[in-house]
Amino acid sequence: MKRNFNHEFVDTTGACLSVACAIHCLSMPLLIAVLPLIGLGFFATERAELVLITGAIALAVGSLAWSVRLHRSWRALLILIVALAFIATSRTAVEGTFEVVFYSIGGVLLASAHLVNRHLCKTCPACEPEEV
Repeated sequence: MKRNFNHEFVDTTGACLSVACAIHCLSMPLLIAVLPLIGLGFFATERAELVLITGAIALAVGSLAWSVRLHRSWRALLILIVALAFIATSRTAVEGTFEVVFYSIGGVLLASAHLVNRHLCKTCPACEPEEV
């Protein structure tokens, strides 16, 4: 029995990963001293941040590129572009508190793009799962 690719799962996973990225950015200033004490210091590293954001962006680009092709709606992709602008700005142009704010806004916008895409799929007859 062949299973169809489940775009709802991808969007849900991407939204959760994007929110996790935003929470990571918001909580790191508060937890940076505590995490190493409880053996979770690896969460406070630059590598953990890059893994979260790279995974979230990769899922978003893949899912939303498919969505634009199928639904012919640019809404979710436009939200993704704004999210990427916030993330890029946080990495290159701002520091301190503004870096956290820009990163968090970018993560929330990534999650929002997935949710818009999920809504498009739920209202699209072409995205209906086949009955088995």
